[in-house]
Amino acid sequence: MNRVARITITLFLLLSGVFVHAQVDSLVEALRKYQSGDLNGARTLLDDVVNSPRQGTNPEAWLLRGFVYKDLYKDTGAGVEADVLRDEAIGSLYTCVSLDSVGTYSENAKQAYDYLARTYFNDAARALNELRAEDAETLFHKYRSAVLRMDPKAPLQAREIEFKNALGTVYTKQFIKDRAQLDRFQKAVDTYLEVLAMDPDNYGANYNLATLYFNRGVFNIRAITADDEIPTILEVQVAAKEFFQAALPYMLKAHDLNPKRRETLMGLEGIYYSLQEQADADKFRRLFEELPPDGTED
Repeated sequence: MNRVARITITLFLLLSGVFVHAQVDSLVEALRKYQSGDLNGARTLLDDVVNSPRQGTNPEAWLLRGFVYKDLYKDTGAGVEADVLRDEAIGSLYTCVSLDSVGTYSENAKQAYDYLARTYFNDAARALNELRAEDAETLFHKYRSAVLRMDPKAPLQAREIEFKNALGTVYTKQFIKDRAQLDRFQKAVDTYLEVLAMDPDNYGANYNLATLYFNRGVFNIRAITADDEIPTILEVQVAAKEFFQAALPYMLKAHDLNPKRRETLMGLEGIYYSLQEQADADKFRRLFEELPPDGTED
């Protein structure tokens, strides 16, 4: 599908009769350049057109500018330049909708706007896969802001929970890779807590947060060497116990949400054992052993 088929504004230009002749000529010329594939030429003209006193409130001009910048973005590889082009495109399309009081151009503008908003989310997901946590957060924030700007009542909570659970996993992986990066640990904790603030019964966030705390305690103990002095060892053991205690309520919650998950039964056995509460550790070991051999889970 060519660019002309993606935008239906040619006829509208012929119907406009309230603009200064030179301004109309500039808008028409920008359309011609757009149709011929000269995106940069169209961009230069449209930047001037939308900044002119009369055309600055013309939704038609903003629509064309949005499409020009959208196509420039699509033709540009990933990077800072592409990000700027996309931001300009989505801003222009939103301005078009805001100015289009009779709805002449809104359908075209919203379709292009929705497409660009989705690219923010797709890029955020790609950043997560590449373990680029901060980039993913920035892109998801842009996605969320774009969607809510066009539709303040858009139901985004489920998608936000899904994203933040994945983001917490990325921060956890970064921390495991380098235990000295305690900021990664804290970011993972904070991210899972954000999920639980939205959905206290989220199994994944409860289990992952419990596991994160528990593993932090185990690592502290395993880091003790024969050369450590007695006071240091005691301090580490106390600190480890605090992490085990922090893990317990979240693992219990995960167990309550799905009592037949093997992972939570093993997790609770490990936490209680680490807290030297053997009776409770044995209890969850028995529950684990009583599960059907095939490991059937809800």
